[in-house]
Amino acid sequence: MKTSILKKAFKTIVKSTLSLFIYVLVFSSCEKDDPQQFCDPSPKFNIDLFVEELQTRLNDEDKPMVGYQLAINKDGNLYHSEAAGFAIHENDSEGPVAMTVNTRMNVASVSKFIGTIALLKAMEEHNVSLEFNVVNYLPESWRSQVHSTHSDVDSDAYLTFRKLLQMNTAINFPGDDPFPGIMPTETQMLNALVATPVMSRIGEYQNGNFTLIRVLIGEIVYNLDETAGDYSTACTDKYFEYVKENIYDPLNINAPSSPNEVESYYDGIYPWGYQWPFDPNFQNASDGTLGWKHSSNPYRNGGSGGKLLSSMDLAKILAFFKYDQGETIISKTQRESIINSELGLTESVDGTYGKYLCKGGLRGADSPVSRRALRSRIMIFPNGVEAVILTNSNNTSLGGILRNSFDNAWKSGCE
Repeated sequence: MKTSILKKAFKTIVKSTLSLFIYVLVFSSCEKDDPQQFCDPSPKFNIDLFVEELQTRLNDEDKPMVGYQLAINKDGNLYHSEAAGFAIHENDSEGPVAMTVNTRMNVASVSKFIGTIALLKAMEEHNVSLEFNVVNYLPESWRSQVHSTHSDVDSDAYLTFRKLLQMNTAINFPGDDPFPGIMPTETQMLNALVATPVMSRIGEYQNGNFTLIRVLIGEIVYNLDETAGDYSTACTDKYFEYVKENIYDPLNINAPSSPNEVESYYDGIYPWGYQWPFDPNFQNASDGTLGWKHSSNPYRNGGSGGKLLSSMDLAKILAFFKYDQGETIISKTQRESIINSELGLTESVDGTYGKYLCKGGLRGADSPVSRRALRSRIMIFPNGVEAVILTNSNNTSLGGILRNSFDNAWKSGCE
């Protein structure tokens, strides 16, 4: 009797153990076959998807652009570059001229970012802080004429280098519309500093804040004589020289590096500005061309605009600015100042995945009649990615194209 009970109990234990073993085996097998059980659902950035998203938006058949250049960096290295379309359209006079990633264009206000790098380098070399009063570093004969409020530390108009590079000054630069306002001459800059500050200008986009860079570099680095007859041209000449010696030359960028070279470049093969979306029937009433062939005065733009660069040039500058530990063009301290305070990056936005540091440029589209323009945009993302877009079409959505393409390139690790 006891033997029978023991046998029965033993069989039950064996059966239960075997069932448990089979269950564990099957369950484990199911888990191994289902990666969703172990995946990390947090979003992951896919740079190849970022490229695809950009290509889709830049090649929208319903909104065609005449031409564009694109360059993307990852962790200080060029990851992708491409160009499409024409610098001068095939149906236009002097065309066709293909757009390439090395075609130099007027990058307009993206020049402000380069001017910021140059000024901060000069300031560091001469022990000038971002919190110092700008008035003390203006040409000597200007200082006594500048409105006293700009030197009043208790006034909102108190003028520091940081405020200058953040578009937070109350300087009354000429022009009824401070966005973007005009490119003032040296005389106009002085007159604006002498005038009563206008508090409503604080936070407004004024090109004059950055044309003042050439005056400051001229004083801090070269101690130019502002009473000389050639002072205005000397200011710009020395500004271009400083950028060439401290940014272009160390990076082997052979872009036009003097006002005379810039003027000569305009006379050669140069991208023409077109309306957007491109309309082959929209002609210039004066000469019948489809595109807008224009020039720019570097003696008015120096510091604020007018740089002639390609997407590859800008990608290289961004890579060395952000990642170069050798401090070839800027020190780590000054780099962090630019990034943390968004100096010269006055169009930065809060994106889905952090702060996207940004600067755009526009040349043209000065009236409803002339819808032609060149546009540029750089964007520095918080994950080691930078992007450059240049186009000779008046596309006002380059910032949105970059931001939306980046946001859409993040996918769940479980997908």
